[in-house]
Amino acid sequence: MDDMLIAFCLVATVINFLVVSCSFKLFMMKGDTLHLFILNMTLGDSILTLFCHPYELLARRYSGIQVHSLTVFLNFANWVGLAVSGLSLTLLNVDKLIFFCWPFKYDIWMSYFRAKAFCYATWGISIGFATYYWMYSYIYFINTKINMKQRFEIQFIFLSVFVNEGQLSPINRFFYEAFTIIFCVIPIISSLMVSCYLYNLTMTKRKLDIRSTNAIKSEKKATSFAFIFATTLWTSCSLLPYRVANLARIHVITWPTLDCESKQILSWITWSLLYMLIMNPIINPFITAFAYAPYRQMIANIFLRHGRSGYSDEVSHKNREKHSNGSVIVPTIELKEMKSEEV
Repeated sequence: MDDMLIAFCLVATVINFLVVSCSFKLFMMKGDTLHLFILNMTLGDSILTLFCHPYELLARRYSGIQVHSLTVFLNFANWVGLAVSGLSLTLLNVDKLIFFCWPFKYDIWMSYFRAKAFCYATWGISIGFATYYWMYSYIYFINTKINMKQRFEIQFIFLSVFVNEGQLSPINRFFYEAFTIIFCVIPIISSLMVSCYLYNLTMTKRKLDIRSTNAIKSEKKATSFAFIFATTLWTSCSLLPYRVANLARIHVITWPTLDCESKQILSWITWSLLYMLIMNPIINPFITAFAYAPYRQMIANIFLRHGRSGYSDEVSHKNREKHSNGSVIVPTIELKEMKSEEV
């Protein structure tokens, strides 16, 4: 299972790079702030699929490759990537909410300058929170040794200390709860509520036969919402259950008092939810690349362009070989016409 997830992470990283390239080009061509938020969210997911998740999976499978300083840095990056991705998802839904509810003020409230400022703010807030916790943990817990038993729910907590067989210590419990609520639970739940509201609003507007000069622009914005709704729904189903389960385990479930069978069931559920969480940044780029028409068309054009250039290079190489052998050079256009006639 871990080997498959590592392979999926590598494939998702390639798709992430394609999405980043497409979103940058679309933003420069059309100036739509939606593509800037997609770029920001994809960069956050790229940190997870390129560095954090593969190392975590490899370290769990091969304990000999674990390096303390590298583990600390990658878990720091994990928090940053998760926070940026969650906040960017919120910005995507806020962007659509402003467009549908206050269309005349959309260009003012969501200007290019403000959109860039929001993206920079997501990185600043995420890095600032993780840095503060990292410095605190480094100062107070640098000599702490964590064994495999205590790593039950430490997959995304760096330098955390557990006491009483898996219960968080008070200090790390505070930081973990703050991170989970501020950067995971609140952004996802608010985004899901906004998406459901906009879904009902979109369905209502589609029933109306609107004939206006802004109809084409409105239709383009409405089609882009399908991608945002799919991304929000997938994130809610894959990321939110694990976070809520951990909060329930901290506040509701008393781990030391559970019997062995209950611990085994809870452990199985937690690991299943953890694998769902790992799949979240892996599936996200595929939703963007194949569910959103502008990205799907641009990625298809990239592959078609490379395919045509490769075919032209092959024909040119054959022509040069024929010319060197004294044969008659057949133009590339004629070859294509002959090929089409044969078909």
